[in-house]
Amino acid sequence: MKNVFINPNSQILRAGWRILIFILLFATLNMGLTSGVRFILGSLKGGGALWFFLLGITATVAVWITTKYISKQPVKSLGLKGTYALKDLFIGILISAVIMALMYGTLLGLGFIEFEGLSWWKDDAHTLSNFTTAGVWVALTVFFQFVIVAWWEELAFRGILLQNIARGLNLKWGIIISTIGFGLIHALNPSATILSTVLIMIITLKLVYAYLKSGQLWLPIGLHLGWNFFQASIFGFASSGHKSPSLIAQNPIASDWLSGGEFGAENSVFIAPFILGSFYLMHVWVKYSRDLKKNNIADFLISNDNFK
Repeated sequence: MKNVFINPNSQILRAGWRILIFILLFATLNMGLTSGVRFILGSLKGGGALWFFLLGITATVAVWITTKYISKQPVKSLGLKGTYALKDLFIGILISAVIMALMYGTLLGLGFIEFEGLSWWKDDAHTLSNFTTAGVWVALTVFFQFVIVAWWEELAFRGILLQNIARGLNLKWGIIISTIGFGLIHALNPSATILSTVLIMIITLKLVYAYLKSGQLWLPIGLHLGWNFFQASIFGFASSGHKSPSLIAQNPIASDWLSGGEFGAENSVFIAPFILGSFYLMHVWVKYSRDLKKNNIADFLISNDNFK
């Protein structure tokens, strides 16, 4: 009976139990912290900067406890080593910026969206003369929110979930289960559709590939951050159904499956070829930036029986 819970080789909990503990820790810590903040402040705006910050804190603490005390591994073993960190973050952001610029230009050129003006991170479109320094602070606040989202979602999905499932079952199932889970969570977002859910699963494969190719979480974190920020805060799309202040004000005028509709660029079929292009860009970056023999993360996950 003991072997159901404990790996006899490593004497630690098996992968499935580690995942369950992480989920319970995350949910409990988040519920406790947000309830405490609501009690102190009287309210807590869902989707606001403080709400995202608390979410990031609880996810980070849950990952740290699970990895250090349950898996008995340093947190950096998830893929947080300093080597290439800043470069991978920058390249990830740059790749996503290019994708969103091409996506915006394509939909605008085809007449699926219309340009309404430069909003300078305000609620309505304005002219250039109405730019104020207050808009900079709004942009920085939104950027901070997207940093938190990219950080905790990559820690949770490409860190804890993907890696533990891959070690407990195999890499194929790790990719399948974590990808489907990521897509289904976003299916709960406003204006989500079957198409958007499927496309987010395809987008998730890009993040998985970034982790497996680089051997670290920094590249997928950069991709995730750049994707959300440039999609929502620069080019004016909704980000998975959530609108935020943006530099460019635009409006979808074609069918949702073409323009993305109220869900954003992730609900347009035109995002698919750009996602495929990002795989090539990541391949080129990793190939020419480091020794691939040192990043055989897939082989490690497949062969490391001590952490099943």
